[in-house]
Formats: sequence, structure tokens, C-alpha cells
Amino acid sequence: MAVGAQCVIGIIKEASFGAGGTVSVWQTATSESLNATENIVLSDRIQNTAEQVGAVVSTQAVAGDIVFPVTPEMSDLWLDCGIGSGDPSGTYYSERPLRSLMIGIDHSTSALQASGCMIESLAFSSSQGGELSCTAAIQAKGMSKCSALNATYTSGDNPYVHSEAIFYLNDIVDNSVTTWNLSIGNNLVGDLYGTSRNRLDIPAGKMGVTGSFTKLFDDTVERDAFLNVLERSFKVKYERGSRSLVFWCPKVHYTTHTENIGGQSEFILETFGFVSYSEDATNQKSLRASGDFS
Repeated sequence: MAVGAQCVIGIIKEASFGAGGTVSVWQTATSESLNATENIVLSDRIQNTAEQVGAVVSTQAVAGDIVFPVTPEMSDLWLDCGIGSGDPSGTYYSERPLRSLMIGIDHSTSALQASGCMIESLAFSSSQGGELSCTAAIQAKGMSKCSALNATYTSGDNPYVHSEAIFYLNDIVDNSVTTWNLSIGNNLVGDLYGTSRNRLDIPAGKMGVTGSFTKLFDDTVERDAFLNVLERSFKVKYERGSRSLVFWCPKVHYTTHTENIGGQSEFILETFGFVSYSEDATNQKSLRASGDFS
């Protein structure tokens, strides 16, 4: 009987869309839901019967999520293929075209592989007392059966935790942030089939970056910025030993703000939603991700 604890997930960057390859980077995960669906064409022919006569398999679509804890030695392929290769210094930003992944999933009883895996979005988040997590939403070209995967994992590579984060609100360190999230969307075009059963390509469109954070309401600096529609910046850095991971949004505008009273014995917290943007696409980026990985 297959159970989740015995499953294996592996990834590799493809040389070209749908080219496949042998997975060699092993990814720990907390959940996975990558599945294939078949588009069946049902004809509306009138044939003197109440039955559906005939069904033709037309196209296949593969989509789903992989949720994983972010560790100091995580593979930078998620940033490379989910944001863009960026520059040689190891900074990732909205470079196009995005590259695709080959993903292998071994459910113990049997293994599957998905080729042409494009990252629809990456969502990073952590809260006080918890670990840094990422949800990768994926669309893929196709899925097939494969041989069992034999994985090896790095011992001691534990997830980053919220207490290891340093938050910079408009370049000022703020240690009162209790929870945050950042979503990177790639606006994939997923319906390019032509005369093929599988997708010919899944190109990425414009990158959108949104997020939010919640902090103790112990001053009015950020609320005043929201009320006065001021431009701000948001940055978070996780660090352990020689490893680090940084997300920097140089220009953000707050889109929402709340500071609700939860009860007489509750701290008052304020939550800000924000959107990141660029005024000069040549010289500015709405998001820069960087770090020291394995």
C-alpha cells in the first residue's frame, strides 16, 4: 500500500520545451497534486437514440501543485524556471522565455514523469512559529509512466523558519512582522495545441508580483504611507550559516490595509496587501530574488 512518506519527487531543467531528461535533483515536499486530464470530444449527432454515441480523445492537459519547505540547500531551478535566469551573479528576475522542467514523481507503487513543466506561479510564505514554504503551480505538456526513482537527500538540510527572517520595510529593519506571503505569477498561455494531442508550448506572459504582510500595530509609519499613497519597498532575507535567500521588491504600493480589533485580550495587528512594479523595465525590476544555494 502506497503512503505519502514513501514518495519521491525529482526535477531537472529541460534543454528545450518537452525535451525530457533524467531527473537528478531531489525535492522534499509536503504535498503534490500533478495530474493529467483528457479532453473527450462528444458528438451531438442525432441517431434515433437517447444514448451518447461515440467519444474521441482529443487533447491532454497536465496541471497541479507541488508544496515544499524551502531549505538552505534547495535547488535554484525553482527560481530559474519560475522567475527567470536573471544575470550571472545569481540574481533572478523576469527574463523571458522561461525554461521548462522535467518532473518525476514516484508514488511507491509506480512512478510517473511530466515533461514540459512550466511554472504558473510561485507562492512563498511563513508565519511566526513556522517554516518557510513554497507552493509551485504547474502546467505541463504531457505525463507518462517511468521507472522507479532512487533519490538521495542532503542530511540536516532543514527548512528555514520565520525567526530566521529579516524584514526591511522601506529599507528599515522591522522585527514585528508575524506573517507574510509573496506570489509570483507568470500568466502562462496554456491552450496552444494546434493539431497536436499535447501542448505545443506553454509560453509565459507578463510577470505579476503581489504580496502581503502582517505586523504589530506599534507605530503609524506604514499606515501613513498607505493613506498618503506613498511608494515603498519590501525586502525579506533568510539566512543560516553561509546560505541565504532574499526577495526584494524595490517599488511597491500598498493596495489594502486593516487593523481590526480581535478582542480585549488580543494584540492589534495591521495587514498590508501590496503590488510590486517597475517604472523603467530596462533598468528596474519589480522583483529580484537571490541567494547562496547548494
